[in-house]
Amino acid sequence: MEHHYSDIPTWDNGTWTTTHFDTHDEFKDFVLPLFKEPGKYEFEVKITELFNEQARRFKHTKKFCQYVEGSRDFRTYWDTEKAKCRFGVIFINKGKTWYIDRAYYMWINFLQINDKLKKKFDFPEVWDTHYHLALYELLAELNYKHAAIVKKRQIGSSYFHMAKIVNLLWLEESPILKIGASLKDYINDKGSWKFLEEYRSFLNKHTAWYRPMTPSKVLMWQQQIEDTDQHGRSTMVGLKGTVQGSSFEQDPTSGVGGACRLFFHEEAGIANKMDKTVEYLFPAMTLGRYTTGIFIAAGSVGELTACEPLKKMMYFPVENSIYPVTTNLLDDKGTIGQSALFIPEQWSMPPFIDEAGNSLVEEALASLTEDMLQWKKDLTPEIYQLRVSQHPRSIAEAFDYREVSLFPIGLVNHQKRRIEEKEYSLEAVELERDGTGKIVSKSTTKLPISEFPISKKTEDKTGVIIVHEAPIPNASWGTYYGSIDPVSEGKTTTSESLCSIYIYKRPLEVTRQDENGNVEVFLEQDKIVCWWTGRFDDINKTHERLEMIIEWYNAWTIVENNVNLFIMYMIAKHKQRYLVPKDQMMFLKELNANTNSYQEYGWRNVGTIFKTHIISYFIEFLKEEINVETKSDGTIVKVTYGIERISDIMAMIEMKGYGPGINVDRLVALAALIAFAKVQLSNLGYKRMFETKDKKYLEKSKNLYKLSSSPYRHMGQNNHSGASMNPSRSPFKHMR
Repeated sequence: MEHHYSDIPTWDNGTWTTTHFDTHDEFKDFVLPLFKEPGKYEFEVKITELFNEQARRFKHTKKFCQYVEGSRDFRTYWDTEKAKCRFGVIFINKGKTWYIDRAYYMWINFLQINDKLKKKFDFPEVWDTHYHLALYELLAELNYKHAAIVKKRQIGSSYFHMAKIVNLLWLEESPILKIGASLKDYINDKGSWKFLEEYRSFLNKHTAWYRPMTPSKVLMWQQQIEDTDQHGRSTMVGLKGTVQGSSFEQDPTSGVGGACRLFFHEEAGIANKMDKTVEYLFPAMTLGRYTTGIFIAAGSVGELTACEPLKKMMYFPVENSIYPVTTNLLDDKGTIGQSALFIPEQWSMPPFIDEAGNSLVEEALASLTEDMLQWKKDLTPEIYQLRVSQHPRSIAEAFDYREVSLFPIGLVNHQKRRIEEKEYSLEAVELERDGTGKIVSKSTTKLPISEFPISKKTEDKTGVIIVHEAPIPNASWGTYYGSIDPVSEGKTTTSESLCSIYIYKRPLEVTRQDENGNVEVFLEQDKIVCWWTGRFDDINKTHERLEMIIEWYNAWTIVENNVNLFIMYMIAKHKQRYLVPKDQMMFLKELNANTNSYQEYGWRNVGTIFKTHIISYFIEFLKEEINVETKSDGTIVKVTYGIERISDIMAMIEMKGYGPGINVDRLVALAALIAFAKVQLSNLGYKRMFETKDKKYLEKSKNLYKLSSSPYRHMGQNNHSGASMNPSRSPFKHMR
């Protein structure tokens, strides 16, 4: 990579001059001994006030430059500052030397961030941790290596790395810059791209460096603008640099082709395919034996379950082409070894930062140790370890909380965001019987339970029924399946257990005929259509609610019979036809499970049957690719996963929080339902349904309600025979 190491602006004991380096290696040898660690840089107030002198002036006068626009002094000021933002700045005072990297200088002087402590937009404070980070990434470039950072939370990593992007885009010709992440929301206008927008607005308004972008859309900028010459010819002019964002939700190689000057991987701590990404990316950053670009990965760990690639970069930097540092932060014993850059909690930890920006490391460590002793007394071992992992003092502490989730957390997080962004039509309802005994629904403003785990002190645990799709009128038997995780008592102050029920709609082959006799055949995707989690003080009311939900959907229902009160309730009501007999639960027969249970109905959750068997059906259901959209050349455009058939946000939260000793009422009911449904469908296939607007065909349509032998595992894949995958018709599709 090209480096600017000649004629670097230098403040030498009160005098401005320049420092010249003849070669790349000479400059590298100059920088290396300046790289120490936070707490040891010996910043002085007099000097750090020079580090961000331009920002200090702006805060005082609301202007960077005091000269008349267009004047010689005006041009000189901005040319001088541009040189500092391109070459960096050397500060020498009484035998001490500091080098401010170009991007770091621009960040602390000309870019504002949303300061969490000040609760307003302001320039970044001078902190030795940011200075250290900037030097580390510079040394990685100078040594033709890449950079990986495992960091504590809330250190401003995204803001700093977007400043690096802006620095190159604003001041260099034709840099190709890229940002990537495992999920698009980490880098789009809800993520780090928002910081780019903030920086652009501020620079264009307050500096002489106005930079128009064409195109100027989220995840794609190019620094150029259309211009017309004296002959009326239109051309694009500008520095022509580009910055592009890519997510790796579907493909770990998305957007990594082509030359690249800098690639920043956002949220690298939850990028479980990042190792594949870099293998495709590195060739774009080399030319023969020369390295032409730098890859930077930064992220936090702790409770995160997909950071194995970042962990490997951390512990094996040389093997992964990462610039190594010598550190005593490998563990709490002070073991010395090599790693990628680790930013622990004790570096730049407010309020343990002095006036000059130095980290007061020992004071911070003492405070942290005191906090952790108290956490150990107050918290369960699992929560204690999780909290420590979010405030790590060593690399070992950062990775200690490494219980691997059984669930695909990336998919779970993505689906949670879809639900939060109201991509699903959901309605809260209450059920009641009219004068004839028919069940009718009515909307309610009551909110579902959103606490997990639910507190023993929560008074109202009744919850509310949530409907994604109301039942098909007069639905034939076998269209819907249900699953219940019951409770053994009503009002209680000792149990955190809740009753849960889910209703599942089978996949349907729909034949639709219009008034003119035209016939359309399409597949309607299976899905979870209704759920309720809660309990009443009167257990009979809990049972009544379950009964009405089942009856409303005409759902054949499995019940966990560790608690048999609901089964007895349904038998007393002569409604046991809604209950699946034990001998009809094929997923139990595969295991030869529950053979010692003498109850006719339900399944018994004993031993490891849930964790080792039932849950595997559920995970397969979540990860199943139910639709793949491709271009004509075979390029994958979008993959739809099975998890999108579940629109209960609390199910997503339980999956994220699942672990030993955690009460997951929803997951027990949901996973058992999917296990039952999957085996049923693999044996029976999907149902057929006939819809017509021509009344003379209504009677004949009854003959079309027959089971197909088509295998369920092919549901949702691209159908090249011409059948469409029309979405189901939800009666609540317009409701938000």
